[in-house]
Amino acid sequence: MQIIFICKNGEEKTVTFSPNETVLDVARRNNIELSSNCEGFGVCGSCHIYVKNLLEKLPQKSEEEDNTLDKVKQVRMNSRLACQLVLDESLDGLKIIVV
Repeated sequence: MQIIFICKNGEEKTVTFSPNETVLDVARRNNIELSSNCEGFGVCGSCHIYVKNLLEKLPQKSEEEDNTLDKVKQVRMNSRLACQLVLDESLDGLKIIVV
């Protein structure tokens, strides 16, 4: 299964993922620059990303993720925290914009 990262410099990187990995896990494993000041606990908001497609297939945001996103600048309807977005087979081909 694949996920496509659109990096800050505009470069697209297509990498593989396994079910139950988070977007942050996949980014780290593939040396994609994505901040995470709280080391993936979902409290800082530094791993804020935009999801470009498959929005209808995303798992629901937890209350904690929603509360953290309330503190983040430039939040959009397609904003998520990379550390909280758990991947599964239905998200094959997901496109992520690194903020």
